[in-house]
Parts: sequence; structure tokens; C-alpha cells
Amino acid sequence: MPEVRSWTFPRIHDTCTGMNASEGAGNFRPEIVEDYRDYHPPVGIKQLLDDLLEAVPSKYLKGLTTIVLTNKSGLTRDQRRQKIWGRNRKYPLAEARGAYYEATRYRTASVWPLLDNILQHEPPWVLRAPLLRYNALSSVMYHEIGHHIHAVHRPIFEGKENVAEDWSRNLSRLFYRRRYWYLMPVAYPVSLILGIAKRIKKWIGRT
Repeated sequence: MPEVRSWTFPRIHDTCTGMNASEGAGNFRPEIVEDYRDYHPPVGIKQLLDDLLEAVPSKYLKGLTTIVLTNKSGLTRDQRRQKIWGRNRKYPLAEARGAYYEATRYRTASVWPLLDNILQHEPPWVLRAPLLRYNALSSVMYHEIGHHIHAVHRPIFEGKENVAEDWSRNLSRLFYRRRYWYLMPVAYPVSLILGIAKRIKKWIGRT
């Protein structure tokens, strides 16, 4: 997902402050803030996010203080006008599925998932399906957390979007291994189906 580094946002107050399944979230958990406008999020979406954070190793969440669950109408006017870089071009923040704000002198690090954009192509029943309900949110959240890991904990000289996408895949695998360990014998077929579903969604989004 595109990242935003250069400006502050007024409505959220700053707060002070090889991978394996045994490295739980521990003491480092960002605060989850819900900040919507003219939007009713799906029931239980905050719990889904909390489940996803539970699987992220503690050391990689350190320094990430806030996750703001919002929608594009919930952005400030300045945010909606903001142009941000994606992989190949600039486009409005309001069109993104999520954004990572790196820490500066004036704010702490945060992730902003835009739920209406994330879920716009998801049928309602998907959020009730045990294996599928995490898919859309996890791909965005783990991508943005990947930007945080790259910026703060594991900087490497490689394209930022590629690094974030690698972390997204790694964290997703860790999450599904922890939560659905009893389904590991069928994990490959399921991951293949999810991969195909993701490609179909991308194709639909371009049409």
C-alpha cells in the first residue's frame, strides 16, 4: 500500500511511547481507533483486526502506536486532497486501501486502513466464512505493517512496495499457521484458492 510520510493529521492525538509463531504480540500492541463518517463497518471487524495483530511478533509492532480504522469520508479534507505514491504512480489517498504514516518529530507511527475501499468487492457472506473472513483485511494490514518493519526494524535496500508485499505474505502465513493449525494438511490448496481469488479481485478492480 502507499505510504504517507510528510504531513500531520489533526484528529488523532499522538501517544508516547527469522520469525516464528512463538514471538507473540506481547507488550507491544498499537491502540485500535475507529473513526468513521457516514459509514457502518461490518460487525466484528475490530475483533478480526485484533486477531491479526495477535500473530505479529512483538518486536515488529514496537513503535507502531495507532491503527485508525476509517473510511474515505472519514478522512480530513487535507487527507482527501493528498496525493501519494503507489507502486507506479501518484493517486489520491482516498483511493487507497490503506496507508502507513512513519514516525516524525511531530507524530508517532500509525496505519490507516480504509475499510470501505478494502471491502468494496467483498460479498457480505465472506466475513462470516472462517477461512476467508480475514483475507481482505490481512492483505492490507500486513502490507502496511510491512512498511513499518522496513522503516523501523529491518531496513534493506530494496523497493519498499516489494518489501512490504513480502512481509504481507510472511505474516499471513504465520497467522494462518497459528489460527488454523489443524488445517495444515489442506493448507496448500487453500492458499492456492486465496491466491487465485486475490488475482481475480485485482483484475475486477482494473475493469
